[in-house]
Amino acid sequence: MDWTFMYNLYQSKLRIDINQKIYKKPSFFIDIFWKKYFGLIKTKKIGPLKFQRYQIMWIELPDDKEYVKSEIQKLKTKYSKNKSNILFQLWFINEIIRFENVGRRSDDFNNDIACIRLNIRDFICSEFDLKLSFRENMPQSNIIYHIWNKTDQEILDQMNSGCKNRVKRAMKEWIYFGIASPDRYDLFYEKWLETVWNKWVNIIPKETYYRLLRYLTQNNRWNLFISQINWEIVSGSIGLYDEHRIIYLYGFASRKFGNIGWHHYLKFKLFGRARENGFTYCDMLWGAPTWFPEHPLASVSAFKESLGGMKIEQYGSYDIILNWFLYKLFRFYTNLRNK
Repeated sequence: MDWTFMYNLYQSKLRIDINQKIYKKPSFFIDIFWKKYFGLIKTKKIGPLKFQRYQIMWIELPDDKEYVKSEIQKLKTKYSKNKSNILFQLWFINEIIRFENVGRRSDDFNNDIACIRLNIRDFICSEFDLKLSFRENMPQSNIIYHIWNKTDQEILDQMNSGCKNRVKRAMKEWIYFGIASPDRYDLFYEKWLETVWNKWVNIIPKETYYRLLRYLTQNNRWNLFISQINWEIVSGSIGLYDEHRIIYLYGFASRKFGNIGWHHYLKFKLFGRARENGFTYCDMLWGAPTWFPEHPLASVSAFKESLGGMKIEQYGSYDIILNWFLYKLFRFYTNLRNK
């Protein structure tokens, strides 16, 4: 089965437009590894110091080691001329392994995957003089659900027992699932903000949120899916569309009525809706690397994996250091702020 199509989001016109027109982020294009890539420029000012970072997502690392070294050296030479440039981040999408999430994986299986990842990390860092990104802008795995021609029962059977039980409990409640009307967009944002506030997670500003919705509506590329009880939204997801799939972009789940699985139920219904409308896959995007419980996305990844689907482990993000002094200073500042 060809899974390569799932990566095209990160270098697609949709993502380029969203970053340039909606998020209004500084960006650039560059030729590297025989391809032209879209990238972002991120700048942080702390007192008199300016920290500037470059980032490219969805790069396939070639097999030719000498060629890779020469390309990395070109980047280092060009971008280190500006003393404010601290790093150039490359997100490599080369796959380590892919596997189905259904059932319970053994500790030995998980440990083997973690060891393979650590060996690959050591090789990339030592061979190409790179550093594993301490500020990870793209996680190291994707989680994809194949829903074409699957019945509701078969979709349930992909889930682990805990997730399946939550969905079944939610089915017994008087829950509405559907597409939110425009008059509910504001409420979705407020609920989303309320949910992430307790987790110290940032979301896009409200003005940006509405710019995004207007853009997606004009291009007919999205829907806002919600579940609600007595007209109160208890979970929601923004889903983007391309030819084959629905892509999970943003979402939330409230615990006001208890943790009986509103978000599990929403995803179950979303999978069914996607199948009925001719989609082949649901792409849940980011997950944590397997067997790294300290990863900040470990709990998010556990939820997504509980729904079933396939997990695809990738190389992840690495930094070309352009200014060692500012790099260490920025890393210290970032770690201090996170604590």
